[in-house]
Amino acid sequence: MAGDEGSDLVAGEKRADLLRALSYVSTENTPDGGYIVNGDLPPEVAPPFIRAIMRIEAELLLQDAELVTVEHGEPRTPEERRTDALIALLLRVDDRSHFS
Repeated sequence: MAGDEGSDLVAGEKRADLLRALSYVSTENTPDGGYIVNGDLPPEVAPPFIRAIMRIEAELLLQDAELVTVEHGEPRTPEERRTDALIALLLRVDDRSHFS
């Protein structure tokens, strides 16, 4: 599922559906140098986007579980994992290497 090689799927969803959903997403800078992700997705495009983010977040959670130690606890917060899932989704949607 990570790359869904050989198909036009990203995290189990159609690339075209995710691109449409992403067209409703924007970011804005915060005064502290961070950013906020905004997305007012119409009901017909939200489900594929949400499912894809959840699948990638689940992959990251499994990876994080392998890294938990007594000394260091969890490697990232749920918010960091969700942000990383969004970034991973963006990179996967943009990855055209499987078309070669």
